[in-house]
Amino acid sequence: MLTPEQVADFYTTHRVYWEGKRDQLRELRRLYMTRFWEPESYPAMDGILRTEVPKAYAVVESYLGSLYSKNPSVFVQEDVRGRGNPEVAEATANQYLLSVRTQIEDATRLALIYPCAFLKLAPVESVDPLKRVSCSALPPWEVLVDATAGSWDQQRYVGHAYLMPMEEASVRYSKPLERFRSRRYSKWIEDATVGGKPTALGLSDPNVAPDFEQWIQVVEVYDLVSDKLLVWSEDFEEGQEFLFEGVTVQVGALTDEAGSDSEAPDAELVHETTGIPYKSASGRPVVPIMPIYFSRDPDTPLRGYSLLSRSLDQFRELNVMRTYQAQGVRRMARQWMVRSGFLSEDGAAKIAQGLDGEFIEVDLPPGTPIEGNIMPVPQAPIPADISLYAATVESDINAAGLLAPFTRGEVTRSTATEQQLLAAYTSSEIGRMARTRDGMIQSIARTYNIMLSVVLGDEAEALSLPNPVGPTILSADDLTGDFTYWAVDAGTTPMSELAKQNSLERLAPLLVQLGTPPTEVLAEIVRAYQLPESFLVSAAPEPVAPVADEPIPFPTEDTPNAG
Repeated sequence: MLTPEQVADFYTTHRVYWEGKRDQLRELRRLYMTRFWEPESYPAMDGILRTEVPKAYAVVESYLGSLYSKNPSVFVQEDVRGRGNPEVAEATANQYLLSVRTQIEDATRLALIYPCAFLKLAPVESVDPLKRVSCSALPPWEVLVDATAGSWDQQRYVGHAYLMPMEEASVRYSKPLERFRSRRYSKWIEDATVGGKPTALGLSDPNVAPDFEQWIQVVEVYDLVSDKLLVWSEDFEEGQEFLFEGVTVQVGALTDEAGSDSEAPDAELVHETTGIPYKSASGRPVVPIMPIYFSRDPDTPLRGYSLLSRSLDQFRELNVMRTYQAQGVRRMARQWMVRSGFLSEDGAAKIAQGLDGEFIEVDLPPGTPIEGNIMPVPQAPIPADISLYAATVESDINAAGLLAPFTRGEVTRSTATEQQLLAAYTSSEIGRMARTRDGMIQSIARTYNIMLSVVLGDEAEALSLPNPVGPTILSADDLTGDFTYWAVDAGTTPMSELAKQNSLERLAPLLVQLGTPPTEVLAEIVRAYQLPESFLVSAAPEPVAPVADEPIPFPTEDTPNAG
């Protein structure tokens, strides 16, 4: 099992790595939020009005629009050993996926801006057993990964570092407040200072910080070699011992305090000390943290690679060039050079006002030309190379993105085959990313069902599923199986069910003509429309035509003995 010293070393290595990346991550964040010219990075003391181009936002949201899963759902294939109930597992997973659509979108956006992102499922207390698992999107600097591993499944450990209120930690882990050292809450990615001292790590004096601002840094580590879940904090006993070992999970029914007539027993809070509580049907530990890597470092796959950092120099240049163009346009003012004493004060004021149709009288001797007394100030035109260079930079960004042209509003001459391949998510960068997104959705569904089986314990929950399953009782045994999950979009929505019903209506006459028994077609219609089963009356057997006797052939001249 890992020791507190080893966890401290892992956390220190993790923090040092991301500290070296923080300036670049901040710049990526500013580019996406169209705040590239931040005062702390580019002081505006020169009085120059800077202009920004929301190109980074457009690139990220174009990808997100193509990768957006309107209604994520899964199809569950049965276990090869026949364990569990795939219909029930599919129903529970899909109802949960519909409730975490926002978190999936947030994680996708984080993975496009930063090198990678994660989704974490965590047990929470709730009266409803189906709502005892929460979901949240995590940025990459909060998750400790084993960078020496070649893939996610080969890691020795996985961790999650986050801030927790000190009072909550004292209650949850049953530790006195005197054993903690508090710090102020602050987001790691933000650059904040208090009294000239950086507070990116949130360190503060516990005697000065208010009660509601007293936080501690917590690191949850899943030791996959020893099958242990360890909770460590450098703010508890100077990191010399673990804050907690295991996890507290609400198992069983929970009494609803609002209803006094409820006779359900209080939930049993199980302190898991023998290992990670979430395991697959084959006994393999399951970490409730799902990664999403759209691009990877070839040498260190678990570090990831940011989509925006691929074109970071081009984004900078585009903002610089647009600012230069804006400054050049503003300098092209209408200015005039006038011979001294040529215009009166009233005439000069009228020229400055620039009113249309204004007459300005000038006292000149007869025959004296006016051209020699007033002329516009010559303006140097903006070189055409500036616009050409800006267009080249934008072209480089589009080329690096590998987006389909229609996502940028461009009209293409693609063939029907090419459009079909794109719709099937093949032969395109979007297709590769969509496969990664689908893998994350499948992992969420699988992990949720495993966690739900632990939360249920020996209790059962009534469910109402479509025919042919119908009403059933959910138990942990239904979710215990090595199911195969396949991600689909809008697989369980009313619109998809309506499409299936319309298809069935069109196919029903054809199926009957091809020889399908009408009773089977009727049973499928009742199941699709969830009609009462009383409609399935046993059809009377079709009458069978009587078999006629074999006719006697009429005698002919060739028939022997024909008389």
